[in-house]
Amino acid sequence: MSDPKKTIQSNSCLIEKKKMDQLDKLSNLPTGVTHQILSYLPIKQAVRTSILSSDWRYKWAQLPCLVFDDKSGYPIAKAVDHVLLLHSGRIDTFKLSTFNYPAHRDIDKWIAHLSRNNVKVFVLKVWKQSPYNVFSGFFSFKDLTHLELCNCLLKPPTTFKGFRMLKSLHLQEVKVSGNVLGKLIACCPQLERIILCDLKGITDVTIDAPSIRFLRVKGSFEDVQLANTLNLVDVSIDWKQVSTISSGKLLRYFFELPRIERLTLKDGFLEYAAGSLTKKLLPKPCLCLNFLSIRIRLNNLDEILTAIHLMRSAPALQELNILVRKGEETNDGEATYCLSDKQNWEFTQLQRVKVTGFSGVKAEVDFIEFLLLTSPGLQELEISFCQDVEEVDFSWLDDNQKTCAFTQLRVVKVTGFSGVKAEVDFIRFLLSSTSQMLEKIILQPASAKVNWEVFKLLPAFRRDSLHADLKLLDPSIHVQDSDDSSSDSDSDMDYW
Repeated sequence: MSDPKKTIQSNSCLIEKKKMDQLDKLSNLPTGVTHQILSYLPIKQAVRTSILSSDWRYKWAQLPCLVFDDKSGYPIAKAVDHVLLLHSGRIDTFKLSTFNYPAHRDIDKWIAHLSRNNVKVFVLKVWKQSPYNVFSGFFSFKDLTHLELCNCLLKPPTTFKGFRMLKSLHLQEVKVSGNVLGKLIACCPQLERIILCDLKGITDVTIDAPSIRFLRVKGSFEDVQLANTLNLVDVSIDWKQVSTISSGKLLRYFFELPRIERLTLKDGFLEYAAGSLTKKLLPKPCLCLNFLSIRIRLNNLDEILTAIHLMRSAPALQELNILVRKGEETNDGEATYCLSDKQNWEFTQLQRVKVTGFSGVKAEVDFIEFLLLTSPGLQELEISFCQDVEEVDFSWLDDNQKTCAFTQLRVVKVTGFSGVKAEVDFIRFLLSSTSQMLEKIILQPASAKVNWEVFKLLPAFRRDSLHADLKLLDPSIHVQDSDDSSSDSDSDMDYW
């Protein structure tokens, strides 16, 4: 009969041997694979791998990507000092994001240390308190390809010749003059992506970037001048205040770009541009533009006409996103008459329409009807309700119009509804008006507490549309678009 103690000891040895074998396998991994594994860990956990074995003691110290934030629990200055002191390999990426504002001299010291490396990616986000005055040694980072600064003061030395390798520039809440920013951009000939958000001390900027493909501008700019930007593909403008002249001029410039494919106009930009574009079409068609996103007051005739002019000047437009902007109550009879008068126009390539902030007022439904009647290729319609839904009577839409409007649709998605009568009436209108061509309808309520009246509509729709896939999505799941919702998921509740 075997000795129990010896058996336990033998089993413990076997377990220990298996652990060592597994550790040996990890220790023998190629350096690139080890770095890849460690890169997925917070810096605090990566440093702790040094206790695994003598082979792992300094593997973390060769990580090329260093990311610091407040999640480690250590004072941020102490953590960065410790890692940089013991780090023995190259540093390609340095990212620091903190609310625990470090001393300016500490950041200066870290930048001086990093200047001895060929840093390619540099991200510095120091939230709150006074802006950090970027250390002059930073401008010697000649290998930078990505730069992101937040809450900083940017003033390059007079000897600065630019970041010749920089491809991506993201400035947020940075204090900089228009002249300095313009020179910085012009001295970075490979810039492909520029994001300027809520900059301080600047009202006008000139962007001269021959390689730029993506541009996002957000904030209180009075004017943005674009020069030598013929490779722009994606533009997003979110201005808090802008003159009619500069907005109209800029908008016409966008439509003259030969390669632009996506245009996003947020906040009140369309309102300011309306005065300069309602009397005539843009100079020439924008042949590559296939995506347009606008924030619009659908009870404002000038904004509606401007939106239609933009759409007519984009014959390749395939996707339209509309964010309904609430404004003063107006008599929308002129807008309704205008849309009725232009129903002979066609947007032949338009395939997908998404309306966010839908409240159900007649002006909004009129515009949706206009799009349905003038877009023979429209296949997907998504409606997202806002919180304040008004009572609406849909009896104004006769049977002939309903049949014409919905025969081309393949996918209908309705989200954010709470179950009030107006929402129920609109959903009933959509369900009863869809044809046999409909392939999918997706419903996603705002919460689990939804009026049962909505669900009473589903059996009738199921009987009339035998081939359509009906899905009811969990309110807690964020679905980016209708394609995402088609995948099987435990969080999707199939009503049938």
